[in-house]
Amino acid sequence: MPPLRVLICGGGIAGPALAFWLTRIGHSCTIIERFPSLRTNGQQIDIRDQGIDVAKRMGLLEEIRKLIIDEKGLQFVDNKGKQKAMFPKVKSNTGQQGFTTEFEMMRGDLCKLLADVTKDKTEYRFGVSVDEFKNEADHVKVKLSDGRVETYDILVGADGQGSRTRKMVLQGEDSENLCLRKLGLYIAFYTLPREPEDTSLGTVYHAPGQRVMITRWRSKMLGQGYLATMAHADELEQVLKQDVTKQRDLFGRIFQDAGWQADRLIEAMYESEDFYAQSIVQLQSKIWSKGRVVLLGDAGYCPSPLTGMGTSLALVGAYVLAGEISKNQNNLDMAFKEYDKTLRPLVDRAHKLPPGVPGIVYPKSESAIKILHWVLGLMTIFKTWIDLAFQYLIIPMEEQWKLPDYPELKVEKTPSREQICHQEQYHREQYYQEQYH
Repeated sequence: MPPLRVLICGGGIAGPALAFWLTRIGHSCTIIERFPSLRTNGQQIDIRDQGIDVAKRMGLLEEIRKLIIDEKGLQFVDNKGKQKAMFPKVKSNTGQQGFTTEFEMMRGDLCKLLADVTKDKTEYRFGVSVDEFKNEADHVKVKLSDGRVETYDILVGADGQGSRTRKMVLQGEDSENLCLRKLGLYIAFYTLPREPEDTSLGTVYHAPGQRVMITRWRSKMLGQGYLATMAHADELEQVLKQDVTKQRDLFGRIFQDAGWQADRLIEAMYESEDFYAQSIVQLQSKIWSKGRVVLLGDAGYCPSPLTGMGTSLALVGAYVLAGEISKNQNNLDMAFKEYDKTLRPLVDRAHKLPPGVPGIVYPKSESAIKILHWVLGLMTIFKTWIDLAFQYLIIPMEEQWKLPDYPELKVEKTPSREQICHQEQYHREQYYQEQYH
């Protein structure tokens, strides 16, 4: 079999991670990103459990350690900034779970790393997206936004929560609304200048009316602010379809009387150049592939930031998809079926939120906030309670699902001259058939 030609939509985390594995075993990958450059903005993320194991197998764990943010833990404070509870950072080798792990980093830093380690063997094109695709018996024909029509063996949708590829895959097969689970939570995040009194702890403040403000720090100078609410859902749904100015105005109005550092966070929100707001959703589609088109990462099975598993699922999903392709290169239908069969149990487990989440941590009244602080405070006093609570909130994934082993991915393979010539001849023939027949 000649090396496969693979087109990947999305230059975030999942797409480049897949290109890493596929080019390692000799396949040809092109990544297209609809934005004009690599998207290096985004919130603080972490990797857990099997995501760490995949990073090890990629040989990137030490590079990832260089990206780690020194966040000591997460504290909850009242209106005056008084600490009501604090949960320290946990280490991955302890088996414990927590709000802050030893692999906290900025999304953009991980994106840059993955782009750097794949750029020599992967073609990157920016400002381009897929407008249409057509599945054929042995290839997929793709019409791009720049007018070009190209042929590939596989088209991968790794274009995030709002995936256009997914919408085309589900058209006529499944309703977008059936697989999209809205959690009723809306979050705005943006860069926040750091002040001398800011500690190395992430800080959470609850205001009445289901409003939460969060600050986290990635360097001595900068951090990120988060404004999150479960109120004003109808207004927020409408404003998310409008421009950023109107989105800022609505979040500013919602949080203007929230107390604590509301004035500071609102002012920084208006001054930031990387403001982004979104509805928190889960994607629970029964369909991950159609013909020679397959979905990966948030495009196929976004678990939501509430699970702490989004980045890990992107890395694990890329590894499993590449592994199944390596085993079934001559039968891609089987490769995609095995990808689904192997990964779906982990995805299903990651999608399970505890009863009452997220509403239970977005209290409506001042008294409900005091009760929440009391419970959190008790958890910090009794360490056993912390372990039990986090096992309830975030069950360690290695106890439920084991990372498969793909020997084909362990050794880097370079295609022979004969394979390359075979591949070029094959695609020339395909081109001429499309043009003249």
